[in-house]
Amino acid sequence: MKKTHLLLPALLTLGLTACAPTEVTSSPDDKPAKAQKAQKAQETEAKVGDTITLKGNDEGMKVAVTVLKVAQKAKGKDEFSQPEQGQRFAAVQIRLKNVGTIAYDDSPGNGAKVVDAQDQQYENYLGDVALGPSIGSSVKLAPGSTRKGYLVFSVPKKARLTKFQFTLDSGFAPQSGEWLLKQ
Repeated sequence: MKKTHLLLPALLTLGLTACAPTEVTSSPDDKPAKAQKAQKAQETEAKVGDTITLKGNDEGMKVAVTVLKVAQKAKGKDEFSQPEQGQRFAAVQIRLKNVGTIAYDDSPGNGAKVVDAQDQQYENYLGDVALGPSIGSSVKLAPGSTRKGYLVFSVPKKARLTKFQFTLDSGFAPQSGEWLLKQ
């Protein structure tokens, strides 16, 4: 085999992995004036109810992500939507608002994770809960449009979830948002 045949895959792999580092932010977009004065020197961490605006890979892609509610324990929508033995469902309701200049077209669950008190992370589970509708596996938003719904996670029964992370572009965007799940 020629050396060029071996070198080409290595160069392609290097080119695909040599992307800019991901920035993780837990600073909410806005805080009331009282909170700003009280914590002037300290950076606050986003929590349930806060919005973080994230950038995507494409120029003009910006989405304001708000964590609206968290259910540490959520029931499946019906008898077919049940966690495996030893697991439970947890759900995070989010609102996505396209504040950019181009359309948002993504699968939000691909870029969503929850983290427990033991620093273990869990991926999105394609299922529905009785709390309300899921955000769906495919969301398309014109600039200015909004969508909300639940992301579902199957986690061990004893896991105590502490953080929610969200990244645009199915988890490959340059920024990730992180929210504390204390309520």
